[in-house]
Amino acid sequence: MRVVLDARPAVDPRRTGVGMYADALVRHLPAAMPDDRLAAWYLDVRGIGRRPGRFVGTAANLSEHATRIPSRLFGPVSSRIGLPRVEWLAGASELFVATNYLPPPTRSRGVVLVVHDLAFETMPETAPHHDARWRRSFARWLRRASAVIVPSAATRDELFAHHGVESSKVTVVLHGTDADAFSPVPPQEVEAVRARFAIPGPYIVFLGGLEPRKNLERLIHAFGLIEQTDVSLVIVGGAVRWAPDYAEQVDAAVAGLSPGARERVVRVGYVDDVDRRALLSGAEILAYPSRAEGFGFPVLEGFAANVPVLTSTTSSLPEVAGDAAVLVDPEDPDAIAGGLRELLEDADLRNVLRAAGTARVASFTWQRCARETAAVLRRAAQLGR
Repeated sequence: MRVVLDARPAVDPRRTGVGMYADALVRHLPAAMPDDRLAAWYLDVRGIGRRPGRFVGTAANLSEHATRIPSRLFGPVSSRIGLPRVEWLAGASELFVATNYLPPPTRSRGVVLVVHDLAFETMPETAPHHDARWRRSFARWLRRASAVIVPSAATRDELFAHHGVESSKVTVVLHGTDADAFSPVPPQEVEAVRARFAIPGPYIVFLGGLEPRKNLERLIHAFGLIEQTDVSLVIVGGAVRWAPDYAEQVDAAVAGLSPGARERVVRVGYVDDVDRRALLSGAEILAYPSRAEGFGFPVLEGFAANVPVLTSTTSSLPEVAGDAAVLVDPEDPDAIAGGLRELLEDADLRNVLRAAGTARVASFTWQRCARETAAVLRRAAQLGR
């Protein structure tokens, strides 16, 4: 069987959680499907005149196909005219895995959708890029797809609540994480990154793109309510394409703090993986009180980094966190502040959560995710015959 994977999110220079997932799938799925041929397809106009080389050496049964068209042109044009078809670009296949909701134009009868969350239904104000045309296409593909993969039971339940998709089509496959990639770094690396970003004393860290459902304005408000005046709030993440104005709301929230608290908010913007790991390693707490998540990678990253985690009681986050984090109502700044105080003041609780997080993250591997994904793909291929 030949399977084509949509690797476009994996090569995005500012990868979000979807990009992390797509990259991990490309790298781990070939080992779970050793008797099949897999191909990673993506857009890369910068590589004109060169052979594709993003995933060279990943696996003997993985090839890659780069289309030399800018993504800013491919998406709008292909969605309107239905061309070019992916079969022309990556070759024919029994299955196409749409790693980011919708596939490119295709006549394939074997399409597997990966639906990461239903925020565009439950919180439409947070997804202005999912317009009426996109929604109609999504509904059509749900009916047409051979299978649908979701990363959590919470996402599955929201999918059933908003769409009449056949339950037999939908499978929960929990994401994984590369725990070693987020394990604590040596103290000197933490000190170097703290000096570079001028972070004084202990700090709470937030990881994520600046968009409304990440709930940063309430986290900032909550930070202003805690009494620990030696603690900073470090915001790691930059603006996302679909919410370019949200940074102004973050600015307004910071401006509303008292002068003392305002001086202790450090915004480092988007950073590379090395700095991200060091900033996480040095934190007292990872605060991730998101309003809605299909999965929530930062929670697992905090566990892997041996950092106590505060997250939300909503959507998939309790499912991912289990009993290894402090859970709070993300709509209530007082509740967020209370959770932060509890963690900052109780060293025993922090130690318990560190141990629980280390144990919990061990079960979230990309190898398991790849094996379960492979099982879904085999079933989908059988149905298509």
